[in-house]
Amino acid sequence: MIRWLLLIPFALLIAIGASGTFFLIATIVDPVMAVLTGDTLFVGLWSLVDAVFAAEDPGPIVEDAFLAVGRIVFTLLVFPPLMIAIISEVLGMRSLLWHALATGILTAAVPFILRGSARIASPAELHVSVVLGLTGAVAGLVYWAIIGGREPRRPNPTAPLSGS
Repeated sequence: MIRWLLLIPFALLIAIGASGTFFLIATIVDPVMAVLTGDTLFVGLWSLVDAVFAAEDPGPIVEDAFLAVGRIVFTLLVFPPLMIAIISEVLGMRSLLWHALATGILTAAVPFILRGSARIASPAELHVSVVLGLTGAVAGLVYWAIIGGREPRRPNPTAPLSGS
């Protein structure tokens, strides 16, 4: 019970923070991600400033902007580790490979799932997906290190009892 109430939320919180930090570093270090993020932030910021100064009441515009950023963060950084953690705990899967691969693949697939169109991705889109996949793998690795890496081994139920 303590595991579900304290350890799993703590592990998810740390894993999401680690993946967010990795993503931030990747967007600064990686040239493709830096250009994409820089352009997106530049255009988004100036669009927001134009909309705020053009409106009589900028409150709803700013609120909508924060909600949009929150949705993006939730979709890319929170949802994949949360989904894999739920699946892992329900099915009892404790493998490092499972946590890192499943979270990485799900995170990398999010843009393609949301896009919903059947077209071939450009090299830049594939590059972003690789960075997102690595971001998810970091979340899975950290979650596993906190939760799954220290899970005690269960005794084999078919093994004979000692002393009999």
